[in-house]
Amino acid sequence: MRGKAVPPSGAGRPVFASTGPRGHRQRMRRRVLDNGTSGLADYEVLEMLLFAGVPRRDTKPLAKALINQFGSLSAVLGASADQLRAAGANAASARLFGVVATIARNSTQGAEPERTALENWDSIVRYCTARHGDVVGSHLRVLFLNSQNHLLADDALSEPEVGASLEQSVTEIIRRALVHQACAVVTVRLGCGGKGVDAMMAHDKAFATGVAEAAPLLALDAYGHLVIGQGGWRSFTHDGAGG
Repeated sequence: MRGKAVPPSGAGRPVFASTGPRGHRQRMRRRVLDNGTSGLADYEVLEMLLFAGVPRRDTKPLAKALINQFGSLSAVLGASADQLRAAGANAASARLFGVVATIARNSTQGAEPERTALENWDSIVRYCTARHGDVVGSHLRVLFLNSQNHLLADDALSEPEVGASLEQSVTEIIRRALVHQACAVVTVRLGCGGKGVDAMMAHDKAFATGVAEAAPLLALDAYGHLVIGQGGWRSFTHDGAGG
């Protein structure tokens, strides 16, 4: 005697619940939950944003049409409600895009940029070599640091000469430190212009000493001077220690 066939649980419903727009949305949400949004194309991100305003239709064609018309995801989110409505988005989607764009703008306001930490001479040499390794000739730069020795600014400086020009260069460094709200400075010579590293250290001594003497007047730390040449690098701190 044959047994009675037992119908699958939930008889009367589709066997594959992932068919149609609803199933596609479930798969998209699962992708985001498993892997975040980094693996999504711009139109797919837009497609998901359209889910809320378009509850029972495939949103992929509209998402692609909006990307094609405005040129990018950010341009779609930045478009006005009237522009979005004219392009085929409904009122609910247009409002949602405006909210998303506002949140994105507000989240970046006041955020501290990631800063390069320059905590010792080795880190300064690595930074300068990576940033200015293709320098031609010889020139000076000033690195302005905050209280955690994070780089605030990396400024070029005109070549100082003995006399009034030297004093002007030192004054300019102090002025820029105030502008950048720096707590410390490091002066750097990039390239030796045909001279040896030791010769350029001697050449720059009066300049570096002038910075060291002027900085404390404004509660600014002058950490020292660095010369980077083809033959290596040399540094000295203003307490007389060399490197």
